Order: sequence, then structure tokens, then C-alpha cells
Amino acid sequence: FKVIVLTNTFNNENGDVAVSVIVATRDRSHYLRDLIRSLLYQEFKNFELVIVDDSRNKYHREKVAELAEEISGKLDVVLLRNEYGMGIPESLNRGVAVASGSIIAFTDDDCIADSRWLSNIVRWYRYPNVGGVGGKVIPIEIDAVWSAREVKGHEEVGKISWNGEVVSNFDLGKHVTLVDCLPGANMSFRKDLVIKAGGFSPIYKGNAYRFETELSYRVRRLNYKIVYDPGAIILHRRASHGGARVDVYSWNYWFVRNHILFVLRNLEGRVGKVAFFMFKQIIRILMRKRMCPYAEPERWHEVLHMVLKGMCSGIIDYIVQRDDAVLRFKDLLFSARIKDVELEEGIEVKDKKRDITVK
Repeated sequence: FKVIVLTNTFNNENGDVAVSVIVATRDRSHYLRDLIRSLLYQEFKNFELVIVDDSRNKYHREKVAELAEEISGKLDVVLLRNEYGMGIPESLNRGVAVASGSIIAFTDDDCIADSRWLSNIVRWYRYPNVGGVGGKVIPIEIDAVWSAREVKGHEEVGKISWNGEVVSNFDLGKHVTLVDCLPGANMSFRKDLVIKAGGFSPIYKGNAYRFETELSYRVRRLNYKIVYDPGAIILHRRASHGGARVDVYSWNYWFVRNHILFVLRNLEGRVGKVAFFMFKQIIRILMRKRMCPYAEPERWHEVLHMVLKGMCSGIIDYIVQRDDAVLRFKDLLFSARIKDVELEEGIEVKDKKRDITVK
């Protein structure tokens, strides 16, 4: 892929906490513009922006490049261009591979960051046992607030329950608390822990559901705490296209497939937990309670079909697929040569003060 270093005033050598904000974008340059504008007004200033352009549409690829060029005098920007649509996990891994910050913050291209987003994240990293920090994700559209309503009477935030299901409630949290996992639109980790945990697994395909849950879970298994700070606010829009968006019926397929993969790959007592999850989802659908909030009630049989298909796919993919994500992630990291750089054909570097070569 192509690496474009637009500016190089980023400072990570004086002992101060430095952050790399990584955003993967696909065919949503108009949304990305609003996110970038919000980053210009961050109270915390010592950060760089790493944009990983996974767009397939030529128009959006050109617009992303224009945006990066436009803000290069105001922010430290690194633009990576994938050769083809690689998906969220692998795009973010590529961003981590070239990031310079000791802290890596992630958000989505259809989000808007509150001005104190980074400052409220960074303050927790003064504690050495804190490995990850995230915050509140507030849906801008009223009808997008639905997942928390599924959990009546619960006040937990970012909780992985006994059966492997996740209580999110990331829009409802009122107090600083320790959590099991963070939302993909508002999460950060120490870079060295992202590397130790193996990065994001590309086995989570489609809407990439649970890719962020797995990284959070594995950071916690390294004996680090994960903090949820409701003052670190991200506003999230429900983009109608681009990104990892799929139609409402395919959503059910990817939701079930990826969740089963998460449970099988990470949790103890996984067989029983998967069986319980499958039974629960089938009962809910047969009672015509929609798994996906935007599905039409009269088409519940289509939801059932996609869910059953997702169940089979999740189990089969776990059995037959060899997940070499860790190896690929290490290849990315060690392919960056800091000294005696030989720029490969097709790699453009606009400022050679920070030389980067990527395989």
C-alpha cells in the first residue's frame, strides 16, 4: 500500500504522552471531513492523524487525498492508501504499523469528536496498569439508540456476560468505571499492548462485529485495566453507505458469525456458551422479536435464515480457518525500516524527515 507522510512536526521524544489517532475510511469522504474538523479543535495537541483509505470509489480516494493535503498545515497527517478493500481490522493494523504515538486512539470516519475527547483519554495513562481507555458513543439519530434498550434494568457498561454476550450501553454510562471492552468508535490502547495482543484479527469480516471486543479482551488478559470515561465523548452518525455497512439482513448473518467466532476463540466453556447463544437467538426470532432493529417484522423468516447461516459459518470458519493475523501483523511492523531507507516503487513521501517503507 502507499504511504504519504504529509508533515513531520509530531513529537514523541521528549517524554510527553503522544497519541496517534487512526481512522479507517471507505467511500465516505464527506463524513471524514467533519471528523477531521472536530480533531482540529482538540484541547490535547500532541497527536498525529493516521488515515487509512480503504475506498474503492475513485472520487472518494481523490477527496480523501485532498482532505489530507488541506489539513497538513494544521495537523500532523499520515495517509495510507490500500490497494483494494481490505476491511476494518487489516486497515487499522496497517495504521498501527506506521503510527508514532505511544498511545493509539481509534474512531470511525462517520464520527465527530468532542473537543476534550483526547484530553479525557490521555489523563488515565498516567496509571501504569491502565492499558486501554474509551468513552461515550452518542448516536446522533434518535432511532439509533436501541441496543441498550435490550438490557432492561442493567446499568453495566462494556460488560462481557457469563455466556459471552456483551452489554454495551456505551451511550448511557454516567460514571468512570472499569470495563471488559470498549466500542470501536471510541477506544484507545497503549501501542505496545496492541502489538503484544496481536493487533486486530482479519477473521472478523463483513461488518467486522466483535473485532474490537476481542482486542479489549486480550489486553485485559495481559493483566491491564480498561477504563470507560463518559467525558471522552464521540458523536456517531448512522451513515447510510460506505464503511463496513451491510444491509439489515446480512447484518444478522455477520453479527451471529462473528460473535460465535469471538466466543470460540477467546472464552472458556465456549461450546456451552455458543449453544446457549444460538438457542436464545432462534427463540427470539421465532417469537418475532427482531435481532436487528431495522428489519421488517413480516420478514422475520429472512432473519432466521441469515442467523442459521451465520451460525454454521461461524463454527465452520473456526474449525477450518488458520488465523495468521499475528504473523501478518508482525510482518507489517518489521517491514518499516527507519535507517538506510530504500523507497519502493509507488510509495510517495512528501516529507523525508520521517522515512517509512512498508512491504
